[in-house]
Amino acid sequence: MTPQSSISCTGPSPGKNMSRHYTNNNCSFDDVDKLMSALQLAVHIPTFLLGLVLNLLAIRGFSAFLKRKKQPEYTATSIYMINLAVFDLLLVLSLPFKMVLPQVETSSQAFCTLVECLYFISMYGSVFTICFISLDRFLAIQYPILVSHLRSPRKTFGICCILWILVWIGSTPIYTFHGEMDKYKCFHNMSDGTWSAKVFLPLEIFGFLLPMGIMGFCSYRSIHILLGRRAYTQDWVRQRACVWTIATNLVIFVVSFLPVHLGFFLQFLVRNGFIAECRVKQNISLFLQLSLCFSNINCCLDVFCYYFVIKEFRMGIKAHRPSTVQLVHQDTMISRG
Repeated sequence: MTPQSSISCTGPSPGKNMSRHYTNNNCSFDDVDKLMSALQLAVHIPTFLLGLVLNLLAIRGFSAFLKRKKQPEYTATSIYMINLAVFDLLLVLSLPFKMVLPQVETSSQAFCTLVECLYFISMYGSVFTICFISLDRFLAIQYPILVSHLRSPRKTFGICCILWILVWIGSTPIYTFHGEMDKYKCFHNMSDGTWSAKVFLPLEIFGFLLPMGIMGFCSYRSIHILLGRRAYTQDWVRQRACVWTIATNLVIFVVSFLPVHLGFFLQFLVRNGFIAECRVKQNISLFLQLSLCFSNINCCLDVFCYYFVIKEFRMGIKAHRPSTVQLVHQDTMISRG
């Protein structure tokens, strides 16, 4: 088996997709693939079960907030959170295919492409949705009066639809992942063109570096502003929950997606001949596969973000709810009238 591939880093079979540079390379990745096959079962099965339950509960929970007509300020965040949960749910549903299909050969490229699209659309859909959640929250904190006119349910839903369109358009390179072959292994045997600079660099820059930069800036500014209000705010408990939400969102994003895209970059160097030593390529293969495997846990980690957002919502509702003393006073005034 030759050493190069796209996702699992397992090499392509000799054929049209293999360049001269890799033809005589005898570096084997069998041990890495066997280790990862066992590890994926241990990680993906509980991830599938937990992710399915948690994301369905998240969709149900935030849908309940959408029905609260008296709290329109929660609508925009709820729509974004439902959108994120739907992307996470797509990732969860792709995991059984990702465990089984790389182990068998198929003659249907269309089916492989469908499964691969489902996986990568859910991944980058989550990236962009988390980015927009951070941007929306920053604007709401920095410019509350201005943003209140821009956070209507229709506009927020329209932004989510645009995200779906952009992610689907961005997935078009997946259709040429395998080139022309007789047998396919899904998530394996990617063509050399997949790792060309014109395909890889836009993916790395616009699919990860730009969203991470926007999210890092928005998160830093939001936390800085909220902490600056601590001395004179009357609702610090609620704002502290907001700080935890922002910080948790940022940590989950970095932990989930930074190692994966670092692995993509290292594999890009391998596929373009910058790294040739067999042991190094095997380590990069293992690192990339481990990163992808554990990044899938993101669909469960997002539940911490959901928890803090719902906690923040409930604090806000409780803060606006009249106290028992107020209700008694109101009843007294009515009875006297």
